This record gives sequence, structure tokens and C-alpha cells, in this order.
Amino acid sequence: MSPRAIAQAALDHGLDLIAVADHNTAGMVDVVAQAAADAGLAFLYGMELQTREEVHLLAYFDEPAACHGFAAEIYRLLPDHPNEPAFFGDQVVVDLDETILRTEPKLLLNSLDLGFDEAVRSIRDHGGLAIPAHVDRETFGLIAQLGFPPAELSFEFVEAISGHLPDGFGAAQVICSSDAHTPGQIGRRRTLFGVKEVSIEEMIKAARQIDGRSVRCESIERRET
Repeated sequence: MSPRAIAQAALDHGLDLIAVADHNTAGMVDVVAQAAADAGLAFLYGMELQTREEVHLLAYFDEPAACHGFAAEIYRLLPDHPNEPAFFGDQVVVDLDETILRTEPKLLLNSLDLGFDEAVRSIRDHGGLAIPAHVDRETFGLIAQLGFPPAELSFEFVEAISGHLPDGFGAAQVICSSDAHTPGQIGRRRTLFGVKEVSIEEMIKAARQIDGRSVRCESIERRET
């Protein structure tokens, strides 16, 4: 998953917009943003949080400063447990040429000392878009872990692997993301946005179908090669 490999795979599968949402870190967003810009791709800055309840939650931002400010707060909530490379693999930050710049010492797979409700509010306080991730999975999805979405929270979008919105999410729109962990998985699921520009504000307008804006989930499962 080198930066240029990510961008090239996105181009190969006809994507216009990509986002990086690594687990509890924004360490690679800047270099992948540069690879995306070099390839003519639009880009959103992101993270995938694992909350105290072991729920996965996506956080998307327009601007790198907002993403990094949020990420710095999240890092302090990550348990101070060292990574075990022999078991989990190395956690490296690389440049465009895949030169290793540093190795992340904390284990990023841990749950944060942060509840789901608190995480959603924190994302929004930083100007980001909070999206419950793969809610229809048997592990790490909101339904599997909590049984129901919190009644006091509403969402513009919910990510569902099946492409169908589960009960309890009101007027939320479904998005489909590739959730890729290898280049061959990029583009296997995607969301088609009808917007005037790439921004969180425009995405929210698409969710609400304002002035002809639209959003549609599209699943294109492919066998990895």
C-alpha cells in the first residue's frame, strides 16, 4: 500500500476521489494526499477510530490542519502499549519513494480511551464528518458491538458493506467504501456523489439531496489479482 500504488490503483479503477483512513492515526495522510494530487485525484483526509466499545468510526476532513489537530488528540487517548512487529508487523511512515521516515511505536490496533458518542462529537467539533464504519459486519460494526445506534445521535452517512441501510439510522444515506488493505482491493466498492466540488459541506448537501445533489452506493466486488 505505497502512496503511489494507492493512487495508481485508484486511477486504474476509474475513481475521482480517494481518502486514507488508517487505524487510529493520520500519519500517512499528507504523503498520500501528494500522491493523489500528482495523479489528478481529489482527496479527503481521514482516520478510522476504534472506540472504547470496539466500534469502528470513520472521520473525514477537508483540511490537513483539522485532521492533524484531531489526530494529535486521538493519539493521547491510545493506550501506551508498544507494537509487537513480530506479531503485528511494522508500523512505518514512508515518503513518496517508500523510504521509511519513522516507525510508530504504539500499537495502533488498540481501542481508544474514548466512547463512541464522545468520538462522534469530537470529530464534529473539529469540523469533520463522522460516519459509522461497516455497520453490517459481525465485528467492529456499530450494530454488532452496541446493538443499535445511539438515539441522541443522527448521521448524514452510514457505511454498509451490503449497500443497504440497517434499521435505526433514520434518514442517513448509505456509502460503500472499498476498505482496502491491499492495492487489489481498491475500488471494489464505491460511492457516486453528485456535487459541485469535493468538500464535507457538499457531501452533506448530497446526503440531504439539496439542489439536485445526490449520492449513490455502488458495489463492484472483484477478485484480487
